[in-house]
Amino acid sequence: MKIKTLVVALLASATLMGCTSTQEFLDDNQINATQAAGNRGKFEFSCDAVTTTVLNRKTIDLYRFEVPQYQIGVAGCGKKEVYIVNCNEENGCMVYDSKHDFLKDDKQQPDSTLTSIE
Repeated sequence: MKIKTLVVALLASATLMGCTSTQEFLDDNQINATQAAGNRGKFEFSCDAVTTTVLNRKTIDLYRFEVPQYQIGVAGCGKKEVYIVNCNEENGCMVYDSKHDFLKDDKQQPDSTLTSIE
């Protein structure tokens, strides 16, 4: 009986240890997200002296997975840009230009750059 109780207790504690709060999930990925945004800013600005500021952070459902998303401002050498950063364990962090909504459904928004060939 004692062994059965011990096994149940160990399984329950292992299950609870695997759960993290949304806040912890965002905290765990924020450093990688700010580094990725900073690296993109350094490249685009041709500037090694950049600073990053987390403007917003949340979790989103992306392709059936919950991922952390950050809106990060990058400034340096007289330039500023805001990037959207999504992170996941398998691929790291991806940095997107905030001027383009990469999650937009193309079927809803016609592409004005396409022209018909007659």
